Amino acid sequence: MAQIQQGGPDEKEKTTALKDLLSRIDLDELMKKDEPPLDFPDTLEGFEYAFNEKGQLRHIKTGEPFVFNYREDLHRWNQKRYEALGEEVESSAVPGRISLL
Repeated sequence: MAQIQQGGPDEKEKTTALKDLLSRIDLDELMKKDEPPLDFPDTLEGFEYAFNEKGQLRHIKTGEPFVFNYREDLHRWNQKRYEALGEEVESSAVPGRISLL
């Protein structure tokens, strides 16, 4: 039966150094590096969305439902855009008269 070799002191030092390095990385800052500014419109029209006659949220120009991945590979930015749009939907919603589908 083969035995698994455990790392010696040198391996343990490398692991500790790597953990130390990783603990210093601010992932939020790293993700923001190439991210566009988080400046979003403050109206549904600014987002180019409106509710149609059925109460469904649709893009003004295309008629398509909301698209989360507006910008590829920018999940954090897309999430912030989604949250900003959600605030506008909430402020303009009439209970029982809207659908996001």
